[in-house]
Amino acid sequence: MRITTKMLLQLEQAIAPDAEATVWIYGGGCDIRVEYNGGMNVINQRLGSEQLATVAGFGEDKVARTWDRLISRCLKARDSGSRDISHSG
Repeated sequence: MRITTKMLLQLEQAIAPDAEATVWIYGGGCDIRVEYNGGMNVINQRLGSEQLATVAGFGEDKVARTWDRLISRCLKARDSGSRDISHSG
């Protein structure tokens, strides 16, 4: 999956004016993290290697829909005070 600067900016703008989104890559996958409220709040979406392999085959339209769902889940997490959305529906 190709995550562009534009996509990260979309995510940041949806969460909060001071939000900063980052992608942390490690051997078993990656984390998409959004920090806001001066770094006091963090939302984290972990993607394991199996999930990344599945998403890698997505076309551009499906990637856009998947990213929109991620933004929606982040907004729900922000509103509920949750931190890790990796296992939410």
